[in-house]
Amino acid sequence: MNKAVHVLVYVILAVAGVALYFEFKLSEKKTLLSDNNEQLRECIVELSSFLEASNAAPSEVQADLVKFSLPGEAREVDFDKEDMLKDYGAQYETTGIGCLNWGSSQLAQLRKPYALDAEGNTQPDQAKPGKFIMEGKGTAAELTKQIIARARSQKDWLKETRTALKDLRTKYQQLVEDYNLLPPVINKHLTTIKEKEENIKTLEDEKAKVEADLANTKKEVEDLKADVEDYKGKLKDEQAKVEELTEECESQKKKYDNLMEAYKRMQASVPRMASVNGTVVAGGGQLTSGDKGKLERVDNQKLYVVVKFENAALDELLGSERNSPLPPHEMLVYRPVKDASGKEKKKIVGRIRLRQWTRDTSYVVADIVGDWQLEPFEKGDVVITD
Repeated sequence: MNKAVHVLVYVILAVAGVALYFEFKLSEKKTLLSDNNEQLRECIVELSSFLEASNAAPSEVQADLVKFSLPGEAREVDFDKEDMLKDYGAQYETTGIGCLNWGSSQLAQLRKPYALDAEGNTQPDQAKPGKFIMEGKGTAAELTKQIIARARSQKDWLKETRTALKDLRTKYQQLVEDYNLLPPVINKHLTTIKEKEENIKTLEDEKAKVEADLANTKKEVEDLKADVEDYKGKLKDEQAKVEELTEECESQKKKYDNLMEAYKRMQASVPRMASVNGTVVAGGGQLTSGDKGKLERVDNQKLYVVVKFENAALDELLGSERNSPLPPHEMLVYRPVKDASGKEKKKIVGRIRLRQWTRDTSYVVADIVGDWQLEPFEKGDVVITD
């Protein structure tokens, strides 16, 4: 019985010892959790001092600060005095900056509130009796201080950003005010830009059309130049022919003048003859100067013509009774033509010699004097005395 009691006592003592050991360890954990929670609370409280309670309420910009107007009175504004973005910090627009993104090593460090010595033991805090040192390398406080430093830095960064935005807004407002002082005529120019563009398009279309017409005109000019050169060559040939014809005309004129002189000498020396029933007799009427008749029939191959004389001319040739023999007169034949000015002139084509009168008519058969023929006779040519 005594042995059983002894065993029971030893068991109770052993359990009590284990319980005391666990109580001691639990006390350490409680202290650790208490210190950790206190440190975390201090960190959160300090972080809250850097965070804004809420975002700013939305607000509208005054309408007169964003609209451009053109008042009646205006003054000149120099927009080159200041660069609007001269002092603007472009770094405030930077995006995509990475976060801290702590990993497992930082999470493990957050579970270490106390600073440890080289052997890994906690160190008493001399300033706080009964406490251990909670700051230093490798402690959770080291990381929380990094968070607080980054929060403080971002707060300063936000303040700088707001200052930059405020300065930019002030410059923008001044710029709008300066624009509002521009002359009213600018508004008119702005509203007519579309009309100017349409006019430019119309002018460009007209320009293209004119260029096309000019290209066609140039081609026509080249063709005309070629034609002119061709005509120059032909004109040169024609001028040569004209010169040849002029020389021939001069030669024919000289020949004509010589024949006229010879005819006049012959006419003066030979007595007038007449033909009655085929018998040649002296005598015959004298003709006055002027037109006497026209050719009614022509045969240039057989060298004869039929002349229709006027009654007055027949009276001069045959007498008023028409009983005188027909004199063998030679008469000129001309053709009425018009010159370049439209004036009518006489073109001599040759001579004829009267041969036989058809009784009781106005017709007389005459021979063509071949040496005197300048051109083929035609019906309607006029007979005239020298």
